[in-house]
Amino acid sequence: MKVGTDGVLVGAWTSVEGAGTILDVGAGTGLIALMIAQRAPGAMITAIELDGAAADEARFNVEMSPWPGRISIVNCDFLEYKPSEKFDLIVSNPPFFGTELKSPDKMRAMARHGDTLNVGALIRHSAAMMSQRGRLCFISPADREDDILMEAAFSGLNLSRQVKVYTKQSATMPTRVLWEFTHADAVCEFSELRINTPLYRELVSPYYLDK
Repeated sequence: MKVGTDGVLVGAWTSVEGAGTILDVGAGTGLIALMIAQRAPGAMITAIELDGAAADEARFNVEMSPWPGRISIVNCDFLEYKPSEKFDLIVSNPPFFGTELKSPDKMRAMARHGDTLNVGALIRHSAAMMSQRGRLCFISPADREDDILMEAAFSGLNLSRQVKVYTKQSATMPTRVLWEFTHADAVCEFSELRINTPLYRELVSPYYLDK
């Protein structure tokens, strides 16, 4: 699986402040878990991946990284996962292309489509696994905003940060939204981000060797 802009945005934008226990849902090859480990030196990270081959690749990547003792790769279905503790932070680049034509590549289709984990299920199950002051951070298409806000409200979560992402400097409509939800009372911080602007490059430059 290629390193995509969505995953890099989630890994770079998510706040790790105060997060001692972190769950990465849909780890793929470990991109976000590794980025979070780079930024949260004291955190213990569990990364769940449904596909066995991807989980094996994630384990290899973690073993080759500086943080093999702090990242655990678990090959299981998130909807069946029963953690023994609550998490301070849950982060995900979820599959969300549920209405589009599927890729003929089985692994890529699983990573991109919501058949195995839709955004509503992500929100509901994450809410049950978060500590009282825990946070849920993920990315979605911009056209899912109403559905996501409704699911979060039903799950008792409050919106604390939202960034609308524009793929071009001249774009008038966002294509992605970065979300942060919490159980705690929150006054939401709203902002915008445009790809390939100085602000974007500042956000992601610690993770690209050519930046």
